Amino acid sequence: MSRNHAVVIGVVAIVAALAGALLARGTFSERTLPQAAMTAGTLLQPPRPLVDFALVDHNDQPFTTTRLRNHWTLLFFGFTNCPDVCPATLGVLAQIEKNLQDLPAALRPHVVLVSVDPERDTPQQLASYVKFFSPSFTGVTGTKEAIESFTNAMHVPVAISKSADGAYTVDHSASIFLIDPEARFQALFSTPHLPDKIAADYRRIVDR
Repeated sequence: MSRNHAVVIGVVAIVAALAGALLARGTFSERTLPQAAMTAGTLLQPPRPLVDFALVDHNDQPFTTTRLRNHWTLLFFGFTNCPDVCPATLGVLAQIEKNLQDLPAALRPHVVLVSVDPERDTPQQLASYVKFFSPSFTGVTGTKEAIESFTNAMHVPVAISKSADGAYTVDHSASIFLIDPEARFQALFSTPHLPDKIAADYRRIVDR
């Protein structure tokens, strides 16, 4: 790993940690419930409405805020060329999905991967990638500007590190976002991601 790449990773990690700390203290203009009620995540009360966005899913169909309504969603930002964090997190999300299979269909969360590498992550690329983890997962991409607008609105740090040969890597937050049926940001799950604990927190939230 180059020194510059290591510095970028360090900066992203620091920014992500600070963002999580700020969120936990409610400085995103939110108030959180006592953490005794949660074992793996931070619950927002009241939930924060999402900004409008215009993206496309892995079937090349429009993916807007409307697609997040009327069901719960576990949202993760990543990319298909990610060597470690993304496949590990999607594996965790697949375990969570299995853990929650006993819930009524209306309460089972949808899982959505939003690409932070739209230059390489076409709908076709995302389709084969997300289906490897679960046939129900949805991959989402869009223009560079649309993705950047959405990640900024969600306070997701993203850093691109380019090498002399033109190749590049993308460093990003590994947090998982819970979106409620009204398309509002309801809870944040930071690393480490423990599927049993996240699933238990999810049950607490939907049973409230």
